[in-house]
Amino acid sequence: MRIHTERHHGCRVNEYVWRGHRLVVLENELLRVGVVASKGADVVELRYKPRDLDFLWHSPHPLLPPAEYVPTTPTPNGTFFDQYHGGWQESLPAGNGVPVYERAALGLHGEVSSLPWDVRIVEDLAERIAVEFSVRGRRTPFWLRRTMILERETPFVRLDETLVNEGEEPVPFMWGHHPAFGPPLISADCVIDLPPAPFIVSANQQHGRYVPGRHETWPLARDRQGQPLDASLVPPKDARAVDTLYAELTGQQKGYAAIRNQALGLGVGLDWDAAVFPYVWCWQAYGGAWGYPYYGRTYHVAIEPFNAPIGSLEDAIRTGTGGRLDPSGEVSTTLRAGAVDGATPFTGF
Repeated sequence: MRIHTERHHGCRVNEYVWRGHRLVVLENELLRVGVVASKGADVVELRYKPRDLDFLWHSPHPLLPPAEYVPTTPTPNGTFFDQYHGGWQESLPAGNGVPVYERAALGLHGEVSSLPWDVRIVEDLAERIAVEFSVRGRRTPFWLRRTMILERETPFVRLDETLVNEGEEPVPFMWGHHPAFGPPLISADCVIDLPPAPFIVSANQQHGRYVPGRHETWPLARDRQGQPLDASLVPPKDARAVDTLYAELTGQQKGYAAIRNQALGLGVGLDWDAAVFPYVWCWQAYGGAWGYPYYGRTYHVAIEPFNAPIGSLEDAIRTGTGGRLDPSGEVSTTLRAGAVDGATPFTGF
């Protein structure tokens, strides 16, 4: 379905051809959200219009036109990093690692971030717009629908999602969101807000700041010399560090996170249903992501609501985390993301 609209005020939705892709843009007076329907329904713009500030991080590798890139050789992790332009992806049915399920190689973060999605206008009014993006897996039997909603004078976008197993056997899955935020929002003036929950630091980061393992309550951590460290404070890029960690929100009703730039007085926040996404991953790349694919060039923070701890689909199956849907089973949830006050700790919209 093609989008046709003549509205130039209030809430509106338009469609463009951008770098050879189908770009759907939702906007109101405060927020502009760009979604590449032809590649993963990736969010490539989350712009706070009064300050002309795009919260998202953009990789040194821009999004290429469809079918223009031919890799010199396959990689064990799949094509995710070759095609990763930053921004915001959805991960399904896998997380990290190189999972294989029932003879299907799923690759890093699964298959939906590389597939084209269908688009349907649900509501198109000056007061409110709703656009449904949907995709069916090729290597798994999942059908994912995401309705993105903007309301007038509202600084956040709402995502209403439903995941369905259209197969005739139970299927496990990992599911999450992968938004990465970068300059000009990210700087040494930033604070990261996460719930005061236990968090686990991954052990496989050569240039990490934190001692790997469990830390009792965010943001209190220990560095690799055993000294106290406030993990919520973003260092400058010359820290040359990179860490991945995840917080456990089990037992909590609501998940939330924010990155607030106190000098700008502006930040970006997310909130979500912790019953569906009971973990939040945090990828902190402070100039220390050496080697392929960044070679030290990146400075960003990713905040990732997920239904399992950091790891592969095999890890989730082995530990009993993640999800599992019976035939015709489904799960629905809501997530919101947008602009927040940079001076006030964030606990949700």
